[in-house]
Amino acid sequence: MEGDSLKFNFEIALEKIDTLTKHNNELLDKIDELETILEDSRLPHIIQPESVDTRFNNISRDADVAMKRFTSKLRKELKNAKSKQSQGQSVWERNS
Repeated sequence: MEGDSLKFNFEIALEKIDTLTKHNNELLDKIDELETILEDSRLPHIIQPESVDTRFNNISRDADVAMKRFTSKLRKELKNAKSKQSQGQSVWERNS
C-alpha cells in the first residue's frame, strides 16, 4: 500500500512538472514576442524632444483655440446675456 502511495505521489509530481514546464515555455514565448514588438517599435520611431519655445507655442495655440470654442459656445447658449460691466454695474457688487 505504501508503494502505491509513492507511485501516486510520483505521478502527481510528474504532472505538476509537466504543467509548470508548459507554462514556463508559454511565458518565455510571450517574452520573446513582446521583446520583438518592442525592438520593432523602436526602430522606425525616433522622437525628437520639443524645444521650450515650440512647446509653449503649441500649448498657447491650443489654449487660444479652446477659448474661442468656449466663447462661441457661450454666445450660442446665452444670446441675451451681458456682463455686469456692460450693464454699468461693478463686478464687485453682490446681487441682492
